[in-house]
Amino acid sequence: MEKYFVTIFGIGFSKFAPGTLGSFFGVLFFYFFYNFFSQNYILFFLFILFIFLLSWYFTYVYVLKNRVHDPSEIIIDEFLGQLISLSPILFFDDFKLDKINFYILMLLSLLLFRFFDILKPWPIYIVDKSRTSLSILLDDVIAGLFASTIIIIYLI
Repeated sequence: MEKYFVTIFGIGFSKFAPGTLGSFFGVLFFYFFYNFFSQNYILFFLFILFIFLLSWYFTYVYVLKNRVHDPSEIIIDEFLGQLISLSPILFFDDFKLDKINFYILMLLSLLLFRFFDILKPWPIYIVDKSRTSLSILLDDVIAGLFASTIIIIYLI
């Protein structure tokens, strides 16, 4: 069960950019969430918290079973970080976010998150060096927070 969760139903086993695919899956999920639940940011943050807690447990179990720290097939962390980077969009109304801006913001969020996730500037690289199941998630959470901060600055 943990294998399907942390790899997002096996997407993480892709030979082509599994982390980017995990982020793209996060963008798709956000798009559908936004269209069906509009600006219900409380539900969105509860979902993120729920996924974070489940991810922490399942990542721990997966790493323990496979005896490899932060294997590339674990992409639930990219999914989670991407959702965090997209979250500021929920706070702006449809008047300010016309369709073009909405898609541009989603693309900008994807690019910014991947930038921070790949380059790992301070303090992300410090967290990434830690060898715990929590650090596997936290480096992407921080990358998502960095990207969301830039999105907020852009929107203000």
